[in-house]
Formats: sequence, C-alpha cells, structure tokens
Amino acid sequence: MSPLPSTKPQKDKLVLFAARLRDLRVQAGSPPLAEMARRSGVSLAALSTAHGGRKLPTWRTVDGYVRACGAQSAPWRDRWEAVWAAQQAARTSDAQAALVKRWATTRRFTPPQWARSDIELTQALDQLRRFRGLSLRKLARQAPGFSHHTYGVMLRGDRPMTADALIRILHSCEVGTGDAQRWMEALVRVRPSESRRVQELLSRFPQPRRHPAEGLPHARNSRTPGASGGTRPVRSAPRERDRGRQGA
Repeated sequence: MSPLPSTKPQKDKLVLFAARLRDLRVQAGSPPLAEMARRSGVSLAALSTAHGGRKLPTWRTVDGYVRACGAQSAPWRDRWEAVWAAQQAARTSDAQAALVKRWATTRRFTPPQWARSDIELTQALDQLRRFRGLSLRKLARQAPGFSHHTYGVMLRGDRPMTADALIRILHSCEVGTGDAQRWMEALVRVRPSESRRVQELLSRFPQPRRHPAEGLPHARNSRTPGASGGTRPVRSAPRERDRGRQGA
C-alpha cells in the first residue's frame, strides 16, 4: 500500500477512515487485493482507491472491502456516513448557502437554477430535507414507499433519483404544488429518462387557484392553499397501484 497523503484539516476524517481500512486488512492477514476483489465482487481498482485516503469510496466498495477482510460491515456504515457528511458540509458552496437563505426568507421551496446535473439537484434536495428538519427515518415514515436506506442512497447520489421518490420527498417537506412542479421539471432536465413518469405525476396536480392565499403550505390539510405558486400543497405519494412501477 502506498503511503497515505499528508493530512490537512479538511481531509483528516478521510485519511483516518482509510487508515482504519488498512488496519482491518492487516488484521485479516493482508490478503492480496486480487483475492479481496474475488471475495467481494468489487473491482481491484476500487478496493485500492478505498484505502488510498484521497477520495471517499462508495458504500458498496467499503462494504465489499470489509467483508473481504472477514469483518461485519454494519459498524462501518456510521463511520462512512460521518466522513460523507463532513465532506458534504465542507463542499457547501455560496450558491447553496444563498439557496437556504432564500428558502428561509421567502418560504418558497424552489429548486436551484444552477442545478445542471443529477448530483447537484440531489444535493439541493437533501439540503431541503435537512432545512425542513427531517431525518431519513422520519422521511420514510412520512413518505412510505421507500425505506430510509433507499432515500439516503438516492439523496447521497449513489443511486439515481426517481420521479416517484422525488414526489414523496417533496410531499414530506410540505412543498406546495407550484414549487413541486419546478422540482419535477428540474428532474426532467437532469434525467430525461424520468420525463414520462413526471408527466404522469404532474397530471394529478390540482389546478392553481385564481386568488391564492399567502402562507406556508400544509401538506396534511387539503383545504389550506399553499404559498408556492398559488396552488395547493402537493398531494400525497402515488397510489398503491403505482408503487409497482418502481422498486425500493
């Protein structure tokens, strides 16, 4: 194994995580990476990068690395998520900070115009979840259809966001239909493959009122008009018959 990079404040957690992976491998008898790749189904290159300390590996890679060393991967999940969260905090850009400030000021939960990729849109969506004070478990309780683990994987960008998951997240965050429509349209821009499903979901949105009331949207009270785009809050997750169209 090549030497770990010299530590810097913003990389300490990543380097420490890589060092722990190296220690685990040594404790397992230093199995060759080729053997670890065979045991885990993870490529040799990915395993090598995992303990390099320069880039955070995906959870799938870490899971395979740990199992290839004969250890239980569950305890490593929290460690990996802690490093991931620290990196996300460090990467919060001025644009993201401005977005959160705009949400707080206007109470209009629109997507960022600068989101030009699936990852950028997903990062903003996760910011919205956190801004609304929702843990992944609470999100899964309020928006059934996906597990908290699946929501987490999508919000981290490790799995593509789907229209069905997005509509559930927006509902749980109490986003009004006008703003929800903008999020759905933004998803189509970054993931054209979701276009057809987005159109199906948008066709169920209530029509905007002629004289919208001001105020915060209340997703659980269909009599209260939302502030977002002068429409009612986005309706609840798709009906039961729609759940077969996507997997959790």
